[in-house]
Amino acid sequence: MRKITTILLLAILAVSCSADNPEEGVVNVDLEGNWVLENVSCFCFFEPDTDFSTHRISFEGSKLTVSSTDDNFFLMEDGKYNYTVAGNLITFPDGVQYRYQVDNQQLQLNFVDNPELADDEVTFTYYKK
Repeated sequence: MRKITTILLLAILAVSCSADNPEEGVVNVDLEGNWVLENVSCFCFFEPDTDFSTHRISFEGSKLTVSSTDDNFFLMEDGKYNYTVAGNLITFPDGVQYRYQVDNQQLQLNFVDNPELADDEVTFTYYKK
């Protein structure tokens, strides 16, 4: 009886000591890695010779790193950002959200737009580097 009680108490202790934020540090295998921007689809104008490949993102654990080698601003400013994933929805701490779809070596990020704003839809298409 004493062994059963000890095992039961250890099991309860193990469950109660789990992390408060299960999303933190979780690796999302679909997103993990380095991605290069291939195309942007929106109600906006780009010069015909716009080189999207100067914009890159990298998912590592629960961090997103954004970098560009020119002054173009696409997904967000250069830097490191925390994010969480629920289903196919990426959420940043400021509330900005993107639905994502990974197909083979291609990633599409669709901005979850504000229904009260017209023409704020944008889709970013990346390929895995």
